[in-house]
Amino acid sequence: MPRKRQSTKSRIVKAAWSLFYKDGYDQTTVEDIIAVSKTSKGTFYHYFKGKESLLNSLSYLFDQKYEELSAVIDPDLSCYDKLLFLNHELFYMIETSVDIHLLAYLYSSQLITKDQPSLSDHKRFYFKWIIEIMQDGLDKGEFKNTSSAKELMNLYAMYERALLYDWALFKGKYSLTERSDKLLPHLLDMFVKGI
Repeated sequence: MPRKRQSTKSRIVKAAWSLFYKDGYDQTTVEDIIAVSKTSKGTFYHYFKGKESLLNSLSYLFDQKYEELSAVIDPDLSCYDKLLFLNHELFYMIETSVDIHLLAYLYSSQLITKDQPSLSDHKRFYFKWIIEIMQDGLDKGEFKNTSSAKELMNLYAMYERALLYDWALFKGKYSLTERSDKLLPHLLDMFVKGI
């Protein structure tokens, strides 16, 4: 039963973000989302208070991408290379399928929400997997043990949030993926040398 709920919620989120990207947030209605997700009005409102509450689900979409990547990532990659791969793939997905205005809405909503901000919710798959990679890097000696796995994960997540914010602030005037491919190795080199 919980699996079906997750699947239904996932279907609603995917439909909503597909419509937001294609038609724009303001042009998309709850009725459109219900039709595309093949759910009922009652089911929609069981999971979401309204269209606005779907903004926080963008982080859920990011986690779905990470779950997909967890199934295909080469387990023999170094932790350093795993982080480069994950960042590249996530940022490419964001750059090519997430409306930049929605990303800006998400960031602004995170600052004023009364609920737990979804981008900093450490229960998410994203945080669990990144901290696991960081711990593995420390255990194997790839990263210098001058910081804990949690501290490294927090720096990595802060880097990603900062770059996403900057990209949205400048309205996508540069390639998010290319910029991160160029900058992320500098942060990871600090993990190798020690902070």
